[in-house]
Amino acid sequence: METYVYAFIVGGVLSFIGQLLLMKWSFVRMMTILILLGMIIEVVGWYTSFQSLAHAGVETTLVHMGASCIQAVKTGDFTNVVFFLSFPIAVAWVTAFVCKPRGRME
Repeated sequence: METYVYAFIVGGVLSFIGQLLLMKWSFVRMMTILILLGMIIEVVGWYTSFQSLAHAGVETTLVHMGASCIQAVKTGDFTNVVFFLSFPIAVAWVTAFVCKPRGRME
């Protein structure tokens, strides 16, 4: 039960940080900042303890994608990074194909 609480708290804090960044900057900048945060946490060496504490609270966020990129560089195994980058692109392409967006509505 304790793991669920930590996952909820860490995931909520990361989502809150993302919402605060969205109030100031665009979505692309917010994504870049969270990915860079994950890279920095992995380079410093805190990510494994952070991941063992929060599990899904951190593994489903952009912070995990940044940490996975650094782990791929360290180990030479790029399969996770390819999945993290190709899956959202494929989903966005299928969504655009099905929904036929007409541009930004203002």
